[in-house]
Amino acid sequence: MHLMPEMATFVTIIEEGSFSKAAIKLGVMPSSVSRSISKLETQLQQKLIERTTRQLRLTSVGEDVFQLCLDMLNSAKQAVNAAQSNQNNVSGDLSIAAPKALSRQILMPIILAFIKQYPDVSLKWKVADHYIDPISGEVDVVIHITDKPVEGLVAKTLGSVKRVACASPAYIKKHGLPTHPDDLFSHQCIGYGESAADNTWILTKDAKKHVIKIKGVIAVNHSEIRREAVLQGLGISIFPDFTLSKYLNSGELIQVLPEWHINGNYQGNIVAQYPQSKYIPNQLKAFLNFIQIN
Repeated sequence: MHLMPEMATFVTIIEEGSFSKAAIKLGVMPSSVSRSISKLETQLQQKLIERTTRQLRLTSVGEDVFQLCLDMLNSAKQAVNAAQSNQNNVSGDLSIAAPKALSRQILMPIILAFIKQYPDVSLKWKVADHYIDPISGEVDVVIHITDKPVEGLVAKTLGSVKRVACASPAYIKKHGLPTHPDDLFSHQCIGYGESAADNTWILTKDAKKHVIKIKGVIAVNHSEIRREAVLQGLGISIFPDFTLSKYLNSGELIQVLPEWHINGNYQGNIVAQYPQSKYIPNQLKAFLNFIQIN
């Protein structure tokens, strides 16, 4: 019973959530996807998927078959990796995922240098702020900023990120430099503006904690626009430190309350994570050995 292609199509349908999305990912017509599932169900003599106009639902048998097919495909991938790992050359496909700001401002020169050094590697780089799970097979390795690496994945720490507050020299000359978190109550602060929680800044030092309800003339959920507003003297805002290095070093921006820790997301370790496997492809080994941030 030669059903490997049909099983792979079945797994792709469930992972993508629809026949049409699976067809796009596989580069085939939706009718071809439907035929593959019909063939698989006919050969197994079982209904695997219940379809409605809005959603797909696995039958109880379908759930079991899906897991077995997924395990089979992962085993096949490991077999390929095992064969490749015995070769000295670094070549083949490599897919990675990373957040937008981190990709643009930190990873881009490192990854482009990697490609120059290993021209036989074909790299697919997904830039997205949402987490992409390497277990699904969509990428080989995900690079993200987190305090808690995803359990069940191998984690390699590449660097670290912390949040910093800053203002322009012109703003500080006009409004003064805050020396205590409570001073922020009387300053123009530029928040993200996506939710009410974004108007609250929490600063800690030792056992001290200060909760500040900020106010300002502008709030924007785009870091580059927010940074430009700070550069133009419109207020104080918070950013991941790697987005400010150039401006702090040049004196265009001045760090505010540097001795205080600013609570919030998008800080912690920069971590590369990938599925556990006895055999790691040479191109992934080379990438993990090459990339280091700080």
